[in-house]
Formats: sequence, structure tokens, C-alpha cells
Amino acid sequence: MSELPKRILSLLMVMGAQSPDRAMSIDDLAGKLGMGRSAVESELKSLIDAGYAKLVDESGTSAVYLTVTGIITASSTYS
Repeated sequence: MSELPKRILSLLMVMGAQSPDRAMSIDDLAGKLGMGRSAVESELKSLIDAGYAKLVDESGTSAVYLTVTGIITASSTYS
């Protein structure tokens, strides 16, 4: 896994985005990463397709949270 996906998973973990009710908006995620929304969305698509994260749409705002696989993967970067 390259550096950007690891950064995204780690940030979601640190921010507590580990369930649908704690999902982080893509705009907030992009802002904290210092990147544009489209670049983050592109990377998120790969993470979602691989089963590391899930997307929710709340009131027209897209947000993302870690799956169990994503939590395990993010946690392993700290060990």
C-alpha cells in the first residue's frame, strides 16, 4: 500500500471515523490532508473497493468511515 492510502486510513482512525454515525465528510478529510476533494475521492474509491472503508450519504453530504478491515489495517501502522 502506498503512502497516501495509509495516510487516509490513519487519519480516519485518529478522527474516530469507525462507524456510520462517526463518518467523516470527504471535504473535511480533504482539508485535513491538504488536498483537493477530487484527488481524495479517487483514492477513497480504491479503499472502498478494497473493503477498507465505506461511503455514506447524509443529507447530501458524502462521508466515509473505516470498516473492520480498515481499522485493523490502520491499527497495524502503529505497531
